[in-house]
Amino acid sequence: MADKAFLVDTTKCTGCKACQTACKQWNNLPSDEISSFPHEYTSPEKLSAITFNHVIITGIESADSSIPILQMMHKKCFHCEIANCITVCPAEAIYKNNYWVIIDQEKCIGCDECVRACVYNVPHLANKDYNEYGTGGFIDKDKAYKCHACTVKAREIPACVSACPSDALTFDFRLKIVAIAKKRLKIIKKNFPDACIYGLEEFGGMHVITILKDIPEKFGLPTNPRPIKPTEKRDGKEYYGFLSGLSFGMPSVKRALYKLSKYLAS
Repeated sequence: MADKAFLVDTTKCTGCKACQTACKQWNNLPSDEISSFPHEYTSPEKLSAITFNHVIITGIESADSSIPILQMMHKKCFHCEIANCITVCPAEAIYKNNYWVIIDQEKCIGCDECVRACVYNVPHLANKDYNEYGTGGFIDKDKAYKCHACTVKAREIPACVSACPSDALTFDFRLKIVAIAKKRLKIIKKNFPDACIYGLEEFGGMHVITILKDIPEKFGLPTNPRPIKPTEKRDGKEYYGFLSGLSFGMPSVKRALYKLSKYLAS
């Protein structure tokens, strides 16, 4: 099966946030609680267990330093080929569905390992139960959630792409997406010499390819990120595999046993 991928073209994004709204509606996600109006246009401020994608609005330098250019970037899980979250998950709750990185909430124990391992701050633990929301099951407190590329409530074209009015989001075969991105980059570089494509090589190649007007650091994206090797640390997986049988299937007990497993492995 040929790999699919998203293309995020930041040069076409208008910041309308139709992608955010479509994702919320399709996946039955509640609104984020915002205590006060943020000082930036980005709202909510970041991804969360109930916000699978959002539009980041930031300023990048222009020829006139007193007039920054507002840059919009659609952000969600990058669906890495070599995913740190999969490597560190002790419960094997995170897996690949073809090329998409998916969290199985039934297996998730809420240990927070995936949250800390992701350099893009994508997975988040739910801070409370949302008994009327979710797809394929309610959103449970202390379970990890993120974008699943509309594979849980499956559809041919993901909701965010279908809703985008400016063609800033594209969904197609990855080889075609890469070709489109490279062709587009040649045009963009005439006005933005530091423009680049993010996701071609990072973490073995991503399934969300992003065209940036400037260097990745300007968008909070690390350059040359390093995948975690399974042999790099003793994380207690061996002990947990044995002790988890004593949990009676209770996530809170599993979390406690995993903490004990890490202690024993230290």
